Amino acid sequence: MTLARLLTFLALVSVSVIASAQKKVQINGFGHIESHLEYFNEEETINSYFSLGEQDLFINAIINKRLSFLGETVVKFDSETAANFAPSIERARFKYEYRNNHSILLGKMHTPVNYWNDVYHHGRLFFPTIDRPQMFSYFLPVHTLGIRAQGQNLGKLNFGYDVQVGNGIESSDVFDAGANYSFLAAMHIKPQYGTRIGASYYYDHLSTNSYGVHAHSHGSHNTEYRGPVDFQMIAVSIARFEKKIEVLSETALNITRTDTLGYANSFNTYLYVGYNFKENHTPYLMGDLLHIGENDLHSDHASKIKFSLGYKYEFDPFANIKFQVEQYLSSPWNHHGDYTPKTEFKIQFSYGI
Repeated sequence: MTLARLLTFLALVSVSVIASAQKKVQINGFGHIESHLEYFNEEETINSYFSLGEQDLFINAIINKRLSFLGETVVKFDSETAANFAPSIERARFKYEYRNNHSILLGKMHTPVNYWNDVYHHGRLFFPTIDRPQMFSYFLPVHTLGIRAQGQNLGKLNFGYDVQVGNGIESSDVFDAGANYSFLAAMHIKPQYGTRIGASYYYDHLSTNSYGVHAHSHGSHNTEYRGPVDFQMIAVSIARFEKKIEVLSETALNITRTDTLGYANSFNTYLYVGYNFKENHTPYLMGDLLHIGENDLHSDHASKIKFSLGYKYEFDPFANIKFQVEQYLSSPWNHHGDYTPKTEFKIQFSYGI
């Protein structure tokens, strides 16, 4: 390398470093590793295995005093690839604060339908339990690609709002057939530190009852019905995270309508309660009830209850371990008896760098 090329290279590196410093770019990585022991009560069979979880690259960049960028790319399990893992762009959005605490967001975002999906990302380090609520695997619209108006911490109650229009459940990140946009309106208040109460309404018209990358319903989606579905969801969240007591309640009602069977109601309610009896030590209880209506043509019928007893220990803010015993049972609304009870013991080590 000649001296001129070396000086040019060093100049480019210096410009890049200065630009990064001015933009205040922060890059973090998150991941988790799990151990599972499953016991299927009726068959009296056992599965025991280790599992490598999602590996999450998280980027925050402040471009100037009004414009910022958030990016999240996850490498996760994908059975259709040779290595059984594949990258996925989970979030890529710009935020422009045009007035004090009022912003416009553009890009791929978590749909702010409830507290969990609005606050937590894919880093299990911050989850209060090992797993998400069961609604994430059935009818919750996890992502939206579009535009969003947002307000935060307004007035004495710290009022917040989100209004969002974008590609819905059936779409990909580059295409959506037809002219069907999803719509969301959400609001919340934070009357005191550590407390947030919110509600939301989501609507999407699914012209062929298919699914894209914006939902996690791949394993529970009804693949037989391909007619139109009007999809609505109403959600309410109550969160209280203080020094000793932690409480998170998530409830969602999913209303679908088809020309074949009319209206169908499905719901999920999730409750987490934790107690920090000592620094870095948190035992917790969790209950999770899911019911998919029998005439629901968007999701496969399911009606089950999940109870968990767990314990979390934090080594420091960027590493923790959780132990969780889970019991899965059929709910009182399961008239088919098609769900096999299961007991599971999980250990999860979560980390961030």
